[in-house]
Amino acid sequence: MNKTYEIIKIIFAGIALIYFIAQTSTINLWRRRILKKTGTQILQTSSCKKISGIAVLILCPILIIFSLITKATFFVCILMCVVSALACFINCRELAFGKINGIYSNGIVGNGRFTPFEKIETFPDTNWKEPEKQETISLAVQLKSDNQKKSPVFFIDYNSIVEYVNVVNTIKDLGQNK
Repeated sequence: MNKTYEIIKIIFAGIALIYFIAQTSTINLWRRRILKKTGTQILQTSSCKKISGIAVLILCPILIIFSLITKATFFVCILMCVVSALACFINCRELAFGKINGIYSNGIVGNGRFTPFEKIETFPDTNWKEPEKQETISLAVQLKSDNQKKSPVFFIDYNSIVEYVNVVNTIKDLGQNK
């Protein structure tokens, strides 16, 4: 039974490494596919920190290999592989979208996602008149519901209050706020 667990651990580690290679090699394809949907850029916002993204991408395969070398238990090895794959996905998404964050003619790119304006219900942000009083610099985006009781809301974070105000004013100028 012990040999079976070792074989399964190696298979999981191999799948995680293949996933890592596939994910990192398709970052530019992912970015190009999204740029086809966005339209023309209206406002560029700050990008993610590339150094931390690269550091995580270096640590992901090291964690996978470390789980095999240290003779970790079966469940710990599987958990390390899954966490590495998830970290790789999140990081690749941030690296792919980080360079293209901003407001475009067809939607908003921020926090690792593109949201078309036609899927946005409203921006339920009550502090637009006094953004200096906000503790966090996040723009709330409420999506249109698909026969759900509550409409999903997500937040786009900005590095400074100046950037936040520029985004809010640009959205108001576009007439997208209902």
